[in-house]
Amino acid sequence: MRTRSEEKRREIIDAAAGLFAEQGYERTSMSAISERVGGSKATLYGYFESKEELLRAVLADSVAESAERLLHEFAEEDDLRVTFIRIGEHYLMDRLAPLPIMQLRVVATQPEETRFGAEFYAQVLRPAWERFSQRLEGLIAQGRLSGADPWTMAMHWKGLTEGELFEKRLLGAVIIPDAAEVRSAATLAADAFLKLYGTGD
Repeated sequence: MRTRSEEKRREIIDAAAGLFAEQGYERTSMSAISERVGGSKATLYGYFESKEELLRAVLADSVAESAERLLHEFAEEDDLRVTFIRIGEHYLMDRLAPLPIMQLRVVATQPEETRFGAEFYAQVLRPAWERFSQRLEGLIAQGRLSGADPWTMAMHWKGLTEGELFEKRLLGAVIIPDAAEVRSAATLAADAFLKLYGTGD
């Protein structure tokens, strides 16, 4: 059961995520966030010492939710091709949505000396992909995939699935992903991945 403190923290993160998506990170102030939450700035700072710390929490929460949805898909279907197509569609729709794209743009523009991007990768992104690679390792152990390095396999799946869609979306060449294009990309990626690592199961 969540405590009031946990509920308030969740409320603040949700409010900040909404404002970051609507106004952009730079234009969103802590005052605007506290106003949306309906509390004082003192209360807000009691949970998060700075806007940067709050951004870290929003990023971690967003990636964790997306990863959880992705991993859940592994248990839903026996047919690996169907599984990887569905996972690919979910991944792309999450990855190309406005909030994750905005978040990545913000992280990428932080000065290298702040270590913000490096820490985001090490503490948030890599652990999420490690969980994905562990699922692949499980499929290898079951004899359903063939591969020596689950991490490399995970990165190959990621690259195959993102294809050109991710770069186009990140650069604004595509605003709203087309469902048919997403489905096609996920299908081609699944087929290529299984050609590399499938066992014919």
